[in-house]
Amino acid sequence: MKNRMQDLDFEQTVAFDSVQDYEFTRKAAQRFRQVVSLDGFEDEDADVIFHYLYKEMELVSFGDHLKRYIYERAGLEEPFSEVTQDVYRDIVIESFHETYTPKSMNPTSTKLTSLVNNWLNQASVKRETVFLLGFGLRMSVEDVSDFLTRVLREQDFDFRNPDEVIYWYCYFKQLGYHQAEELKQKYAALEPNPCYQDAARVYAGGLCLDTEEKLLEYLAYVKAGTDDPMSEKSRAFQEFMKLLTHTKEIIAAMYQKDEEEKKRDKVWTAEDISASDVEKVICSGIPVNKMGNLKKMSASILARHFSQKRFSRQRINSILNHKFPVERFDLITLEFFIVSQEMEDEDPYTRYRHFLDEIQEILQRCGMSEIYIVNPYECFLLMCLLTDCPLAVFAEIWEMSYEEAEEGKN
Repeated sequence: MKNRMQDLDFEQTVAFDSVQDYEFTRKAAQRFRQVVSLDGFEDEDADVIFHYLYKEMELVSFGDHLKRYIYERAGLEEPFSEVTQDVYRDIVIESFHETYTPKSMNPTSTKLTSLVNNWLNQASVKRETVFLLGFGLRMSVEDVSDFLTRVLREQDFDFRNPDEVIYWYCYFKQLGYHQAEELKQKYAALEPNPCYQDAARVYAGGLCLDTEEKLLEYLAYVKAGTDDPMSEKSRAFQEFMKLLTHTKEIIAAMYQKDEEEKKRDKVWTAEDISASDVEKVICSGIPVNKMGNLKKMSASILARHFSQKRFSRQRINSILNHKFPVERFDLITLEFFIVSQEMEDEDPYTRYRHFLDEIQEILQRCGMSEIYIVNPYECFLLMCLLTDCPLAVFAEIWEMSYEEAEEGKN
């Protein structure tokens, strides 16, 4: 497989010997290619991947991304690693004062200095904080979109949410926070209008709301009542249901082949497969407690790497009951499982390419950014796909992460 590593999609044209400290994507792509090209990768794949994730992979926090953004925007000349936090803090504070941006969208007694220091140190932040920084740092629409999708790993601007539509318009027109508040007041006074004809084009990015008149016309439609992102009509939920149904069909076929099940003369279908069955197959490497529940995520030494997420039956049921929104984690995990099973006997590179082609389209349809190699979980899945038995390696690494944590306690 080594001779194909130049074909892996991430930053193909990079001169890897000149990657800078702040170029997170290119550094991650460089290390990804180096790891999957190691002599021991094919024979000791799980050990190699686990070692990389736990010992070598750089965890890039929200604060790191924010520092890099400020570093590039401010044109700082010192080496990235030598710039101290107070430099970034002062730049943010000065910009907030220049743009008359408040320190928070909600009442708070915390000083701006403390808030900025916190943002610069946080592993992640709320979506609202990104919108506030968008105003405070005069970000473009593209900048804010990048922070939402690549850094927070959430969906792009939600054009069914009036506040986010207004924020998008203000970044697009380079208007300040207080103008956004004025537009919110105009929205509050609008009469709902359910007859807007171009909503689908707005959702798809095909219609530009480039004047206040167009904006308010569209907002009147939003006010008439549109799809809740957690509803059955949302695109992400629909994609999730397709993938989940496909997953259940694969698991039903697995059960059907089982010798014990054959003796029972039971015919398994997707309808017979529960959230518990899905958990049992996908999370087979995660130990369970006496109650039969997956052990706490905090007991894994990869908890931070995987953003405290597992594909548990509780998570699945919460999505099905519309208590949790569908996230990219859910879509990526299900597509990984499907490809790992349906292309089990394929060449690893062919499988890897197919997964990327499929998942990029799914994420795009859901308003989410493409696979991001800097995200440890996504990097982990891609590495597993390049092994001979992706799902087995996936399970083994989860298992190792809990065993290592136990050993660390003793």
